[in-house]
Amino acid sequence: MIRTLVMIAVAGFVLSVGAISAAVAIGGPDLVARGGWSAVSGKWSPWRGWNADWDGNWDVEWKHDRDGSGAPGGMGGPGDTDGPETTRTLDWSGADSLDIDLPADVRYIQQAGPGRVEVTGPQRAVERVVVRGDSIRYDQGRRWSRPKLTIVVRAPDVRSFDVSGRNTLSIEGYRQARLSLEVSGDASVKAEGQADEVSLEASGSARADLGRLKAKGADAEVSDAAEALLAPADWARLEVSGAADVRLLTNPPRLESDVSGAGRVRRDGASTPAGEASRGEAL
Repeated sequence: MIRTLVMIAVAGFVLSVGAISAAVAIGGPDLVARGGWSAVSGKWSPWRGWNADWDGNWDVEWKHDRDGSGAPGGMGGPGDTDGPETTRTLDWSGADSLDIDLPADVRYIQQAGPGRVEVTGPQRAVERVVVRGDSIRYDQGRRWSRPKLTIVVRAPDVRSFDVSGRNTLSIEGYRQARLSLEVSGDASVKAEGQADEVSLEASGSARADLGRLKAKGADAEVSDAAEALLAPADWARLEVSGAADVRLLTNPPRLESDVSGAGRVRRDGASTPAGEASRGEAL
């Protein structure tokens, strides 16, 4: 029995030495120099990083970005969180839609004249922002470190907004016949102004505060754990599912609601509880 245990221990030691030797042979001297296996202390220390500059070395360093993700700073260079904070102005090339396709806190201000986009954040990140049609995004370069930026869009005609992730959108001075919002993930939207009709799709844990938007009617589909605050004057069509919550600040004379799951519609202290539906009448 003892002989068997000794043989197992010796075999394990030999395999360990072989594996370490193979790693050193593959990684070369840089492996030790860069903090891999320390032959002196016999202890494992954290990797400083991988090299991805494709020149035969391994030298990209891991960085912690501002939001604590610990993602690499980029391919062979500093991360996008590096550098002083700056503001850059871009021409708005979109028409009536706005798609936020990067991490950002966004303000949309409706105003006449040529549209423009003001981007504020770490210089390296700001320099990589582009406007492509209706979309604001980073350029095609792939980096893992993407700080959250502050963006102000000034344009006359945007009527459709798509917000996702953990982004926020504030709509100010809105004056259009229709407002269309698609909000998903952990995103949040608030709007003030007026519109004849509001169309809202909210999912995930999204939040939409439209209490300060004067609208004649609202057509809302709210699902998952999303929340919506609405103030339609004349009519509302509501489809609520999952654990979603819709609150009405007004008493529209025409209200059609379809509520399922643990969802609910609240109005002036009253609510449509889970599993009940009301169609074509006020609650």
